[in-house]
Amino acid sequence: MLEASFIINLIIVIVEIIVLSHIKGKINIFKYYTYLQNFLLMITSLIYCVVILIHFITNNQILEFAKGLRYIATCGAVSTTFIFVVFLQCGKRAPITKDDFIGDFNHIFANIVLHYICPLLSLISFVVFEREIILNSGLWTMIVAIPSCLYWLIYIILTSTKVWKEPYDFTYKKKIWEVLTMIFIPLSFILISFIIWNIK
Repeated sequence: MLEASFIINLIIVIVEIIVLSHIKGKINIFKYYTYLQNFLLMITSLIYCVVILIHFITNNQILEFAKGLRYIATCGAVSTTFIFVVFLQCGKRAPITKDDFIGDFNHIFANIVLHYICPLLSLISFVVFEREIILNSGLWTMIVAIPSCLYWLIYIILTSTKVWKEPYDFTYKKKIWEVLTMIFIPLSFILISFIIWNIK
């Protein structure tokens, strides 16, 4: 089981590096929710692989911390898919385009990887192959929301103060869409993190 989780997380790391390294303007990794959550997924999967590799070599007990990070990243990645499909497809800037990447990197491949393949692989690994690593502390259910809450809080502040051009253009049609979006995105994240916690 752990061997399979190691392989899956290693695949995630490799694929994420390939895609994210081709982004035009690396600062955009921290500007767009999809990029940011996939960057977090890449980092946590790398940490997980290192911890599992040490476990294979030394047979030491696996740190709960590693799976806790995987929980945070998996919830974020799955939320990325859900939010992209339900919310962002309704905005002006939904898909990743070829203009987002250096050279002739395939943006269709990037869309599939970042919005579907990596989130799905992360979910399968976490729910199916990482079960023998026990995650007991309920503290993780609070920590899990920190990255997304920080992102959307900063998003609202920078958009409201017009410090940046709103990345996702939620508000280009109706004010009510902005209100509904800012309500349902956090609620969807809470629901997703609750479901994943209870099926882990």
